[in-house]
Amino acid sequence: MHPKARNWTVALCSAALLCAVTACGGAAPNTPAPTTSSAGPSIGIFVDDAFGDGDFMDQGGAAAAPLRTELGAKVTTYEGRLEAQNFEPLLRDAASANTLVFVLGFEAIDALKKVAKDSPGTTFVFVDGVVDGGDVVSARFRTAEGCFMAGALAAVTRRDGQLPAATGFIGGVDAPVVRRCQAGFDPGVAKLAPGMRVLPQFVGSFTDPAKGKEIALSLAEQGAYAVFSYAGLSGAGGFDAAKAGAPIAPIGVVADKSGLAPGKVPGSLTMRVDRVILTLARSFGQGQLHRGQTLDFGLADGGWRMVYDDHLVDPATRATLDGVQHQVEAGTIPVSDPGTG
Repeated sequence: MHPKARNWTVALCSAALLCAVTACGGAAPNTPAPTTSSAGPSIGIFVDDAFGDGDFMDQGGAAAAPLRTELGAKVTTYEGRLEAQNFEPLLRDAASANTLVFVLGFEAIDALKKVAKDSPGTTFVFVDGVVDGGDVVSARFRTAEGCFMAGALAAVTRRDGQLPAATGFIGGVDAPVVRRCQAGFDPGVAKLAPGMRVLPQFVGSFTDPAKGKEIALSLAEQGAYAVFSYAGLSGAGGFDAAKAGAPIAPIGVVADKSGLAPGKVPGSLTMRVDRVILTLARSFGQGQLHRGQTLDFGLADGGWRMVYDDHLVDPATRATLDGVQHQVEAGTIPVSDPGTG
């Protein structure tokens, strides 16, 4: 454990340091007034984009409140705004001001590796992926495991009381991270609806909701009803189509997406980024977090959580889904992410 991790009783950064952080390139860090004692740790949360996305970045930002209330931490957030020139200065400011820094967003990996190597007194954790080089803690989610449950939900989602012949899977781009999800989704469908076809299609972008909507409508025409999109912003298109009245039951991912198409979303596979951050912060305080570690999070250890609409998923169906999830958590239904070792 590095020297700063030995004792949570670190003083608040000086006013001059806070001014330096605010003055650096990119968005100024959002630093709400601490609600706890200054005896807690100093923790940074950096995102390569910005908070307010209603998705992955906000799931990370949601960790700030429990870090303060449960650990007494002083939390500073940093937004890269997808401007590459911002990443390294912000990460260096974060290293100077904090003993522990969580980093979200693949765009900042190169800057992260450089800063982490130069900052032996600060532990950096990259969330949702693996960073090589031995200077960063990597926290990855068992994607196929979570997507298995999304597939199970798709398999039991009825249209007018009847199970449809097919379900749809929309990927953002044909990339390994999306294929890992599909590798869980397909057997999840087969577990509860062996005869149901899975119709996969790729948008070719994570930021094209118009194309995502077009694909969702096309899948509906081919007989799909439940549609699961692992496609970033492109996935919003399916919710837009459902909200406009198309015969589609979109399944959310990362965050609870029921508000995007009220009354049409049977459930969402939520990514508990906040829970993982809190868990790792506790491990750090106990001296159990070390550079170069790779840690995995699935259903059993708080990485993923299914949320359901009780009006669309009846108690008997919910009991079936819960039973499947318990088997996945126990390992009696084996689900593995291809290519993750």
